[in-house]
Order: sequence, then structure tokens, then C-alpha cells
Amino acid sequence: MLLALDRLTKDCIQPVFVDTGNEHPATYNYLSYLESYFSIQITRLKPDFTEEIAAKRRFIALDRRTGRDKHGVKLRWSNRRKREALAELKPSGSPFLDLCLLKGMFPSNRSRFCTDFLKTRVFVSFVDEMAQSHKKVIIWQGIRRDESDKRKNAKLFERVGPGFYYFRPLIHWSEKDVFQCIADHGLNPNPLYQSLGRVGCAPCIYSNKKDLRGLFNSDDGPEILQKMRGWEARVSRASKTGQAVFFQGKELAGAHLGEVHPLVFFQRHRIDAIQHWASKSTRFVGEDWQDFEKESSCSSEWGLCE
Repeated sequence: MLLALDRLTKDCIQPVFVDTGNEHPATYNYLSYLESYFSIQITRLKPDFTEEIAAKRRFIALDRRTGRDKHGVKLRWSNRRKREALAELKPSGSPFLDLCLLKGMFPSNRSRFCTDFLKTRVFVSFVDEMAQSHKKVIIWQGIRRDESDKRKNAKLFERVGPGFYYFRPLIHWSEKDVFQCIADHGLNPNPLYQSLGRVGCAPCIYSNKKDLRGLFNSDDGPEILQKMRGWEARVSRASKTGQAVFFQGKELAGAHLGEVHPLVFFQRHRIDAIQHWASKSTRFVGEDWQDFEKESSCSSEWGLCE
């Protein structure tokens, strides 16, 4: 946005932020800071899954399927799961949570549906609407080639369709160049960059141990942990399996799915267990679960976690 404002007038610029509903509180504060600093309004887009949730409710309520899947599990939702899911499947106000309730699971490295549904689709729809009004739309993307292998061949300028282009002015910049530019303009960077390597969803399914430790130990840590506990409980109740955890893709030491009972796997991937895992800066081993599980005890009335 800095470079755009240096080259263009404000009436030619439309800053856009896609709100997933899983942002760090500091990010919302930073948006307000930018609006005040530049005297410009940032358009906030938010996906809405109200119709999809209503359709999912109808499907579950009317599910009368017979037969079983390849694992021998009944295709039809059980009456208990129906009751719990229908009680939870209601718009929450958070697009991220609504999407997970709809899917009955959290995104993972094997099923990363979050970016597509929460960011890409709503942004593309917004841009298409502008393009259809016969306006030339040039999207300024702040990506750099050295960020990842996926971006190493990014083009400076790219035509996407009639009147629709991508412009990437930072592709040759280094990370140092970016922060130097911010400093040269007298602007403060997002404070999250002081402690986190990945700034976006809080937390993100790809957050590493260091970032999670910083996130959980921050002033907002208790609030974020409480939010995640509530989300895991709600998505579990909306799931056909009755189990859902945010970080199931981590496959932590001593907790690989298929090597331990599924109840143990999910118990060791719930957000409080993830906090326990992240709290250890050195290598985490299976034995490190012992003290944690003694404190938390087994949640199964049958003692299956033992």
C-alpha cells in the first residue's frame, strides 16, 4: 500500500482485507492504525456460510441412508450425532468457525480448505464484481520470490483476464528491504512481526513450535487458548465422528494416528496438549506426555486413554 500511495492518488486505490474470523487482535488494531495514518478506508471482506449451514442442517436432519463405507462405518448419522450437530450448526459470527462447523473438521495439511473458502473465493468475487463494472483492476500483491519455492518464479506483471491484472512490485526485494521501506516512511510494522514468524491466522495450522510458544505466552494468549477450547468442543459436536482438533496434522511425538488409540491421538492434539508440546523448546519425546496426562486424566469413562 505504501508503494501504491507513492505512485497513485487515493481515489485510484482500494485497500482490501479479507477477515477470516481467526485473526490476532493486534491485526485488527493495526488495520485501524493504517486507516488513521493514511486517512484511507480499508475494505473488510468477510465470507458468509449461512446458506451452506442451512443446507447442511437439512441434510443431517433428513439423512436416512443405509449401508456402510469401506471401513464398515454406517453412512447415516446416528441419532446422537444428529442432535449434537443440529444444536451446533448455527452461524457463529466467525467465518473460520462456521466453515469448520460446516465441514465437521478443522483444516489440515491433507485437507487445507481454509485459504480457498475463507480468502480466495470471497476476494475473487469482489474483484470480479469490479471488473464487470468495466473498471480496469490491477491487484498489487506484496509477495517476494525468496519467500518460498512456490513463489520463486512469480512474475512482476501478469494479465489474468480482460481488464484484470496482477502487479507484484516486491518480487526482487529481501525481507530487510521491506522493513527498511516501512521505516523510511515513518510507519510502524505490525507488532506481531516482533515475536512471530508467520503473521495471519492466530493460530495457523502451520504455526511452528516457536510461534505457538510466543502466541500462548503473549498477553492475548489466555484469550486465544480459551477461544480454541471452545472451537474444538463445538466442531467436535458438529462432526459425524464426534472428534475434531485444530492441530491434528502435527502428528506429535508419541501420538501418531494409527500407532495409538484414536482417543489418545485426539487427546494429545487438543489445544491444551499443543500448549504443553510447544512449551518445551527442546525436542519433544513420547515420555513428555506422562506428567501432562496425569494432570489432565483420561476423559473416557471407559479409561481408553490409559
